[in-house]
Order: sequence, then C-alpha cells, then structure tokens
Amino acid sequence: MTDLVQIWWIRHLPVAESGRYIGQTDIPALVPPTPANLAMPLPKDALWFASPMLRTTQTAHWLMEATGELEQLDFAPELMEQNFGEWEGKTYDEVWEIEQAKTRNWTSPAMVKPENGESFIGVCARVDHWLDAVMQKAGGRPIVIVAHAGTIRAALRHALNINPEPALSFCVDYGSVTQIEYFPTDNSARVVYVNR
Repeated sequence: MTDLVQIWWIRHLPVAESGRYIGQTDIPALVPPTPANLAMPLPKDALWFASPMLRTTQTAHWLMEATGELEQLDFAPELMEQNFGEWEGKTYDEVWEIEQAKTRNWTSPAMVKPENGESFIGVCARVDHWLDAVMQKAGGRPIVIVAHAGTIRAALRHALNINPEPALSFCVDYGSVTQIEYFPTDNSARVVYVNR
C-alpha cells in the first residue's frame, strides 16, 4: 500500500428543503444548469465515489463535467447521510418539541438515536469500515467523495481519532471541500483543510 492516500470530501450542492432533517429522504440538489469554473481545483485521475442519494449523484456528475473528468462514479451506501427516522422532513424546532417530552441524554448527542433511525455513532461505524476498505484499494490514486455533512463529520472523526461528540461541531457547508491525507504505513492522518 502507498505511503499517502489523499481524499477530497465534497458536500452536495444546496437543496430546497434547507432547515429540515432530510438525512435519507431522497431529494434533488439545486444544480446550476451548466457547469461553472470551480473555485478550487480537484485532482486528476482520481477515484470518484458518491452516496447513492439523488442530491449527491447530481452534484458528482455536475462536478465531473465541470472538471472534464471521465472517470467512473462508484456509489457506496455507507456514505449516505444519517437516517433521522421519525425526524425526517421535520424542522429543527418541530424535532425539539417532539424530543422535549422524552428522556434523552442530550449531553451526548452523538448517541441519540431517533425512532426508526440511527445515531451519529452508527454513521461513524459504517464510514470507518468503508474508509479502511477503500484506502486498501486506492493504489496511490487520489479519491474524490461527494457525500453529506454527517458523513464528512464522521470522516473527520475517523482521521483525527477523536470521540464522536466533538466531530459534530465541524461546520460543513453545501458545496464545501474538506481534504484529508492518510498515511497508512503508520496508521495516521492529517486534516489539510475543512469546509473550504
């Protein structure tokens, strides 16, 4: 395995339902009609991956057209956003009203699991497993991943080897880029930048 694996994480473009929990609700992104000049260059000859959600696949195809990349786009269910269960489609205020009546440990929000959904810890587990596997197969090529805010926070937790709670504090805006470099030989990583 190579001494360095570089990964560019990109959050999908904006959606109309901003301000609501839309984890695994499959809605489109607000994609510009034509590709634009990107504010930041992406690597050439990269392996491209995306969450199979519509908003991420649309964003990935838009980016690939903008960069002239003709690489194959592979889909990984492990990259999907957190499943918010009964919170899906609700506003943050609506969820808070629902949750106030329940005895939840909000001092540890990463452990909170919505009814019929998953916790952020669950997201971290699936992202960890997928990352470890894909880096074995990268063969030194750079990797571009189009995913979701929660997925990217989970990747930052993985790289920094921290508890899930602090990772929830990272700001990950629509269309932003986060770059992480891994050094598999000594099992370490560094975060080059977040939310550019």
